[in-house]
Amino acid sequence: RTKANKILYLAGVKSGERVWPFPMDEDFDELIKSNVADIKQCSEIGYGDHILAARFLSKFVPNEIPWIHLDMSAGQHKGGLAHIPSEITGFGVKLTLELLSESNPTELVEKLR
Repeated sequence: RTKANKILYLAGVKSGERVWPFPMDEDFDELIKSNVADIKQCSEIGYGDHILAARFLSKFVPNEIPWIHLDMSAGQHKGGLAHIPSEITGFGVKLTLELLSESNPTELVEKLR
């Protein structure tokens, strides 16, 4: 995760879309336990949805495969942000383009390893 966090942070600086790593500790798994399925996608209480989404995904991605979870659904800010006058900011588009323009997908995966 350290390499991925650094790559994301630098892409955030270059794109102007700030990012911050959140914890991925196993104790969050308690919130996605289910009585009827192996796990739940999210918690009914709405606590830390972005973290729970990443924990959910971690159950399906093998450890040897580098991956990131970039939560783009929360890109809303009353009055907009900086050069974006709309409340719906489109957060993550410039960041993703920056990540992809830095290297081809194979090189990006190797950087994340």
